[in-house]
Amino acid sequence: MSNWKPSEQYQKVAEANRVFYAQNAAIYDSSETCVTEQEGQEILERDIDRVLEATGKQPFQIRALDACGGSGNMSLKLLRRGVNVTMADISSELQEIFERKCAEHGYEPTVVCSEIGRFIASGSEPFDLIVFSSALHHLENIDEVLTMAHGRLSPGGVLWSIFDPTANADKSMATRFVVRFEYFCFKLFCQTSDLPGAFSRKLKRFLSGAKASDKSKINLDASTAGVLAEYHIEQGIDDLALVKRMEMVGYDVVFHDRLVGTRYGPTAVVIRLMGDVTTFKLLLRRR
Repeated sequence: MSNWKPSEQYQKVAEANRVFYAQNAAIYDSSETCVTEQEGQEILERDIDRVLEATGKQPFQIRALDACGGSGNMSLKLLRRGVNVTMADISSELQEIFERKCAEHGYEPTVVCSEIGRFIASGSEPFDLIVFSSALHHLENIDEVLTMAHGRLSPGGVLWSIFDPTANADKSMATRFVVRFEYFCFKLFCQTSDLPGAFSRKLKRFLSGAKASDKSKINLDASTAGVLAEYHIEQGIDDLALVKRMEMVGYDVVFHDRLVGTRYGPTAVVIRLMGDVTTFKLLLRRR
């Protein structure tokens, strides 16, 4: 049991995630790249095998926590391999989608509707594997959550993070432009039904003076939930500095891959030519 006491800002960001996915659970599950893109899913399948091997246990022996598991993209792949899965997420709407998929396949995971920091802090049973898939950038305080997660790992257990953005400060201006343009194309062609809502939310934020660059001053409402929920998306995550801090916590690095991850193939080609990276995979082991 941890004495964790989240700040008001942390709690506001957590609530923003609940509000945002209450609005967008269905469209997220049907269109978000990290859930639907075929090549990415194939890479993920290979990565899962690599990670499970790093635990040193057979799949049926592994107790895994899918932290901020959403609609179950990661959990379903683990369950298919026979892993004992607990999936925790703050969004009941996303979990309902996951539970329907589980029912179709006869899976029976443990499903907990909870903010992830609260869940990790409130329990003591150990996990052999904790996964954060496209999740760290949603957490206002990444370090504290990963530090608490260290305490929930069994000795030699591993924590895996994937599908989070690298720091924008390390990217060229051209790469930042390309990534932004790609996102506009994604909204236009893959989330067309949300375009009127997205325009309305942006207009309301503009009229209210809310600025993504200063999220501490943004009040939470339906128009700002997405900006607050994607807390680190504008600046990205300094993964190099994060790794150093986690080593001080008591993690060892199993692998740390920095690569180009995009929604569309041509975008990846352009960014590689500019010599930048946009995402990272990180596997840490509790000593």
